[in-house]
Amino acid sequence: MKATWDRLEKNWMQFTVEVDADRFGSAVDQAFRKLVRQARIPGFRPGKAPRFIFERHYGKESLVQEALDTLIPEAYTEAVTQAEVEPIDRPEIDLESAEEGQPLVFKGKVQVKPDVKLGSLSGFGLTPPDVTVAQEQVDEQLARLQDRAAQLVPDDSGEVKEGSFTVIDFEGFIGGEPLEGGKGEDYTLEIGSKNFIPGFEEQLTGAKTGEVREVKVSFPEDYHAEHLRGQETSFNVTVKDVKRKELPPLDDSFASTVSRFQSLQELRSDIENRLKETAEEQADKEFRNKVIEAVSDAAEVELPEVLVHRRVHSLIDEFSHSLSHQGMTLENYTQATGKSHEELHQEFEEPARRSVKADLVLEAVTRQADLLVSESEVDAEFDAMAQLYKSQANDLAKLRRNVEYRERVKESLLKQKAVAHLVALNTPAAEK
Repeated sequence: MKATWDRLEKNWMQFTVEVDADRFGSAVDQAFRKLVRQARIPGFRPGKAPRFIFERHYGKESLVQEALDTLIPEAYTEAVTQAEVEPIDRPEIDLESAEEGQPLVFKGKVQVKPDVKLGSLSGFGLTPPDVTVAQEQVDEQLARLQDRAAQLVPDDSGEVKEGSFTVIDFEGFIGGEPLEGGKGEDYTLEIGSKNFIPGFEEQLTGAKTGEVREVKVSFPEDYHAEHLRGQETSFNVTVKDVKRKELPPLDDSFASTVSRFQSLQELRSDIENRLKETAEEQADKEFRNKVIEAVSDAAEVELPEVLVHRRVHSLIDEFSHSLSHQGMTLENYTQATGKSHEELHQEFEEPARRSVKADLVLEAVTRQADLLVSESEVDAEFDAMAQLYKSQANDLAKLRRNVEYRERVKESLLKQKAVAHLVALNTPAAEK
């Protein structure tokens, strides 16, 4: 088999592939052996008709087409391997010659991964940030734990005030008619939480246990229910009980109640350590991103639009998945924001370009630095995943044997090595 490749503009390459006549003839023979078993020809059992009889009924073209359907993809793959190019999309193929007894010739073009011209890999003056944990941060975490452990106790004053937890019955009316869904009993409302319509909680301030108040409010103009926007509404509210939040004292007993530690000091130390670990992880992530961004900016590469387009869709899928955790669909989001799908694509295009360029640059770094990932390292990664996701052990065992998935894991590990290599080059010690 012969194959020639020529580079065109915008990451396109054209190719010509010639498959020798003997191989083409063998492919046609194999096509006959396959199709004759499926053929229904009067006077012959399946698979027993001579070739000239088969061709009389189905035409020689059917054999040639069947052979081409198998041989062209095989020959194209071999040509790609020989040329060591990396296609990023389906090829456009035109058949030049397919005469039995003659070489098979086809031509085409395909987009390939672009060449990356790396610039500087270090010397950007980047410094990992110092990580410190202020005692105020520890105090905030303790306050949150204290708030979770708080109890609601009767407020002896019986008066509603900011911070009170009031137990109320309420019923809403618009124009004298009951408001659908605007009725509740024994509802606990924290005054100041802003959980109700603006103005509702403020009008309960000063009310006493057992008191009935009329509260008049208007629904906001941006209220989620369109038919209620701007509507004036009155509520009959009965204050049934008034409670206050009682916080437990911050002492050793509190620490042993809310944690595995026996003293408040041990709990404070643990909180401080965990805050520092989180802060260090975030600082490391930010530093890595700055290094990747600096190295990417210093590199030159012509981005293929097909890769950018795919990455846009990938980012939108990730965004849609994130919205689902908030109980919202992508369609809900576009309706709420008034954004069209085209505008959403435009919004993600620049992040997609940066992401694609960073990936291409990191691949170039792995080649320049001769970075490799062994099969044992891939297996070690699967072992780590198995420890994290023990309930999915069977699925992971299947993926471990899947060649394509192993290759994806290898690519991910190789990318991590490239990032680690760049970070090492850009640490202050390495730059001296």
